Amino acid sequence: MDDLIARHRAEACVGCGRCTYACVAAQRGVSFSPRRLVEDAMEGRPVTGGLWTCTACGSCSQVCNAGVDLPQLVRELRSRAGRARLPVMAHHGVLNRTARLSASPGLEPRTDGWTAPDLDIDPRSDVLLFVGCTPYFDVALRYIRDDLLEIPRSAVRLLNAMGVRPRVLRSERCCGHDAYWAGDDALFRRLAKANLEAVRDAGIKEIVTFCPECASTWRDLYPAQFGRTGLKVTTLVEKMAEGLTSGRLRLRDGSGVATYQDPCRLSKGAGIVEQPRTVLRLTGEVAEMPRSGAMSACCGTAGWAECDHTAKKVQMERLREAAGTAADSLVTSCPKCLIHLSCADRHHGGELPRRLRIEDLHVRAARHLEP
Repeated sequence: MDDLIARHRAEACVGCGRCTYACVAAQRGVSFSPRRLVEDAMEGRPVTGGLWTCTACGSCSQVCNAGVDLPQLVRELRSRAGRARLPVMAHHGVLNRTARLSASPGLEPRTDGWTAPDLDIDPRSDVLLFVGCTPYFDVALRYIRDDLLEIPRSAVRLLNAMGVRPRVLRSERCCGHDAYWAGDDALFRRLAKANLEAVRDAGIKEIVTFCPECASTWRDLYPAQFGRTGLKVTTLVEKMAEGLTSGRLRLRDGSGVATYQDPCRLSKGAGIVEQPRTVLRLTGEVAEMPRSGAMSACCGTAGWAECDHTAKKVQMERLREAAGTAADSLVTSCPKCLIHLSCADRHHGGELPRRLRIEDLHVRAARHLEP
């Protein structure tokens, strides 16, 4: 345990409680405190009880003056706990099992069944649109949203509008984000190696993704585990903002008012806050929620773990916060945020003062492409 304490600067904790104040999980009404978790680890007390309450969103790191890396500490504690303390998985664990299945070397996932005749995809391009697990989400979670495949389709249309003809690899796997943060290092490494091998064999030089978790994994986790990849990794949000600035992308002005849910891996993890708003402002007015940017509220659950009634409380609080603005739409650029908030709205939307349309930013932007 001493090595974890030192590696993640837990000994620097001064017990100020700022992390607990910022923590969405601590606000669930359950007995969880990031500060207490650090203290328990330092004192050698069992910490398994709070391991899966943490969503690893990074809000604690945003406010910690001592530089304690609590999300990474939790991740390594999960890894050491192994199968002794597994979480309750949402949707009967089917999405987690799908990720594990996609790591099988003898299988080809074939995640390209969403393509359409109007999409200009180049099988020889060195720019890859990495679609991640969104096609799997469409199969398992269609009862929540039946339009998830419009995200990759819209991504291609936006890239085409900027003069990019991307490639799509049917051999791509789950990026391994959830396996990594669950502490399943063996599964993460299998998925990462399979993806890196597929990309290198295809001669890919740049990866564009619409999923903040995929971007974080390719940009940060793969190099940390395997060294420099030689790949340029870009989120589609960044590419759209650059295109709007350079004039390569043109969007028709829109009407209505939208508020934006910042994905944790995009805002807290990568500091990408203004770019999505640059895009969103061209599709209508923007009304900010009180918690936004790097201090935006997490959507309440991560990795499909412990998605229980307390997680729904967090999501409903976020929906109420959005309803308190002048917006008629709640927009996000993360497939999981879209799913989690849509799920809460589907099951408990009648409890809200008013309901907003919940949209993906890429799909919204593609609707405003100039002909």
